Amino acid sequence: MARHSSFNKREARTIAGASLLPFRTACKGPVNTSKIGSFEEEGEDIIDEALSFYRANVLFRNYEIEGGADRILLYVTLYISACLAKIEKSQTPKDAEKALQVMAFETFALPGQAGFPFNAFFGKADKHEELEELKAYMKQLREETGQRVCKVGFTPEGKPNKFWTAFAKRKFMNCSLTI
Repeated sequence: MARHSSFNKREARTIAGASLLPFRTACKGPVNTSKIGSFEEEGEDIIDEALSFYRANVLFRNYEIEGGADRILLYVTLYISACLAKIEKSQTPKDAEKALQVMAFETFALPGQAGFPFNAFFGKADKHEELEELKAYMKQLREETGQRVCKVGFTPEGKPNKFWTAFAKRKFMNCSLTI
């Protein structure tokens, strides 16, 4: 059985059916501002949760959505797969960090647009301003996720961690991000 987000019960602003959840970050973006807020709690945030559930969830071809946080979990899981594919091709952690930073800022499809892999699970943003806010949120989410994947994707000796990169070729729900 696939793992679902514990943040589904949490009150959060939603755009296109996705909960805009706060997370720990030092990256620039809408998180840690008055619009979304900051993650002040102890314990896991949505990115930590996605990383801890990744190796179990990536094996599933079906996923039943239980809330807006699950939609973010789906997207982050798919993005982790793309990050692991980049790490697998990188020789050093520094190279991987650069590649993941570039990937975070590349143009990407948003819910409701052609090319977004999970359009069936997400709604469409009602206004252009909401779409721009979602884009900024997802860009910051991608940047922070890439940094965290880089930390777990390499061993302390600087070699790719085989227990993570082994999942790089797995397609989550038969989808992949077009990178």
